[in-house]
Amino acid sequence: MIGVAISGLGEVSKNHYRGVKSTKYGRLVGVYSHSVKRAIEAAREWGAKYYSSFNELVEDPEVKAVIICSSDEHHYPQALRAMEGGKHVLVEKPLSLEMREVVHMAKVSMEKRVILMPVHNYIFRPKVQRAKALIESKEIGEPAYALFIVTQRMEEGVARRYHGALFTQAYHSIYVSNYLLGIPIEIQAMWSRITYREIPSDEVFVATLKYRNGAIANIVANWAADDISATSWMWLDKIVGTKGVITISSFEDVIYSRESSFMMGMAVDYRESFVALARHFIDEVLVEGATSVQTVYDAILVHDIMDKMKESAELGKRIRYKPPKLERLFKEYGFT
Repeated sequence: MIGVAISGLGEVSKNHYRGVKSTKYGRLVGVYSHSVKRAIEAAREWGAKYYSSFNELVEDPEVKAVIICSSDEHHYPQALRAMEGGKHVLVEKPLSLEMREVVHMAKVSMEKRVILMPVHNYIFRPKVQRAKALIESKEIGEPAYALFIVTQRMEEGVARRYHGALFTQAYHSIYVSNYLLGIPIEIQAMWSRITYREIPSDEVFVATLKYRNGAIANIVANWAADDISATSWMWLDKIVGTKGVITISSFEDVIYSRESSFMMGMAVDYRESFVALARHFIDEVLVEGATSVQTVYDAILVHDIMDKMKESAELGKRIRYKPPKLERLFKEYGFT
C-alpha cells in the first residue's frame, strides 16, 4: 500500500480525499493544515492522523506520497521539503508562482529520484480522454479550429486572492490544449480590464495559437461576466475538425445541487477527474510503474507559454514559439 498525506485542507482537498479513497493501492495516512483546528476536524472525519507541522508529515515513515493542495505560495517550499524527504509529490496547479521555482522542483525530483506530478486534472475528465482518442484516431479528420473558453464572473474582491484570469483560469485551458492539439508554434494575445478599478489584474485575457498543421485555437479567460444563456459557454472546449466536431461542456452533464465556491465544483465530471487522477498517480505510476500522463515538464511548458502570452500582450505582436529544453533551463537558472 502507498501511504498518502494531504497538505492543505481547503475545498479542493475533499476531491483529493475522494480520489485517494477510490484507489486500489492508496491509503490516507494523515493531513496537515496551517489551521490545527481544521486538521483535527479533517483527520477525525477521514479516519487519519493529523500533523502539527509540515516537517512532522515529511518525517512520518508511513507516508510515501504527499498531495499538496495548500495555498499557491506554499506549493514550492512544501514540494521541495517533501522531495528532499524522499516522498513522491502530487502538486496542485500552479506548482509555483515563478518559473524558476518550477524548474528547481524539476531538478530536485530528478536528483532525489521521486515522482513530481502536477494536478492537471482537467485532462482526466472522461470527455477530454474521449476527445484525445478521437483526435489521435483521426475520427474528426484534421483539427482546423479550437476554442477553449471560461467565462465566469469573478468579483474584484474575490479576484484579489488570485493572480489574474490568465494565470488562474487560462492555465487549465493551456495544458488541455497542449494535451489535445500539441505545442503551438505561434502565439498572439491581448488583455483588458472592464470592471476592476483597484487591482491591476487582467480581467479578460484572450490568446490566439497556431499549430504546426495550420490549425488555429483561441484561449479565452473572462472574469468580467457570466454567460447565463441556455447554451452557456461558461466552461467550454470545442475542437472543429475537417470531418467532425468535439464539444466538451461540463454543464451538459450531471450537476450537483449542493453549494460550491466555484461553479465547476458542481459538475460531476470535474469531481470524477480527481478520481481518475488519483488512480493514475498512485495505482498506475507509483505502483505499476507507468509513465505519468502529465509531468513537471508539462507544467513548465504552461508557465513558459503564459510568459510568452504576456509578452505578446504587452508588446502587441505575434511571437514564434519554441518549447524550451529542460537542460537549458537548468543552466539558465543556475541548477546545473
